[in-house]
Amino acid sequence: MTNNNGFIAVHVGAGQHSDSLKKKYQKLCREACKSGIEKLKNGGSSLDAVVEATVVLEDSALTNAGFGSNLTLDGDVECDASVMDGSKLLFGAVGAVSGIKNPVTLAKRLCEHQSNRISYGRVPPSILVGSGAQVWANEMGVATLPAEELISNKARKIYHHYKRKLEGKEVVQIPKRRMDTVGAVAVDAFGNIASACSSGGIILKYPGRVGQAGVWGCGVWAHNGRCSVGASTSGCGEHLIRTTLARTIAEAIATATPNHVTTLHQTMKDKFIDSEFLHGLDQKLGGAIAIRYSLDDSIGDLLWTHSTNSMILGHMSSHDSNAKSCVSSLEPCEVGKKAIVEGICFRL
Repeated sequence: MTNNNGFIAVHVGAGQHSDSLKKKYQKLCREACKSGIEKLKNGGSSLDAVVEATVVLEDSALTNAGFGSNLTLDGDVECDASVMDGSKLLFGAVGAVSGIKNPVTLAKRLCEHQSNRISYGRVPPSILVGSGAQVWANEMGVATLPAEELISNKARKIYHHYKRKLEGKEVVQIPKRRMDTVGAVAVDAFGNIASACSSGGIILKYPGRVGQAGVWGCGVWAHNGRCSVGASTSGCGEHLIRTTLARTIAEAIATATPNHVTTLHQTMKDKFIDSEFLHGLDQKLGGAIAIRYSLDDSIGDLLWTHSTNSMILGHMSSHDSNAKSCVSSLEPCEVGKKAIVEGICFRL
């Protein structure tokens, strides 16, 4: 018997979203959710769904992923992306890659390729970076394009603004609003869960820098079970890497009973805001969406958290006629020092 029910959630980052653009971000989230749910309804896997949704986010000039990504110190686009398939516990990621229209699709291909045997007993790669990732993309038939075609007018203007300040020896404060990474988490009626993450990185990053979106356990996590869990993170990549935040959050809520919101709040406090690995930092900037789904009860929880000014997300069940979106905000005085946690329940 086929059951194509499922649930998906997406985010357009933990950062600082312009008030004038919030409705556009929310609309984008709803479009991404619809695309992912349609994939599930048509028999696609949870992995297919999160990648489909993330592609929609990458293609928008509003986001810091794919087209419209932040530019490096040299004025180029270098993207990171990763996926994890909870049904097979496989992971695929790319880092600092240029000229790939949708980096998340390349990460997915790497994840799927993990199951293949290759000649002479070699091990299939799970992470590829830079020019090596581009070469592999061409071999696998993943869409490539001239790197400059990924540069949006908005990203170019922001780059020149801060590059001039840097060259003028000014103290440059990187704006929080452009740290946002995009991502998605989805689960089907059988508890199969997957997550995705994609990012252009921080403004004026050093060429070759890889953020959490390209690192195992930091950008994404997904694990099937009687209680399936998955997470996708956003924020300052270095902070998320030091705390392996995606895995940390997912494993915390997997065993939480019964108040998952309280557990996530405590986890963000103990393992992120007060983490010994972030000692000495004035602000800890991070966020995540996470799904916890009980196969026995057919009930799930969508949770989200952030220590940044704002986080915008969307969610949709296969039973819904329309996707829902929301904006979560933190008081300015608490940014980087406290984390907000919210959640909803859903049934499949």
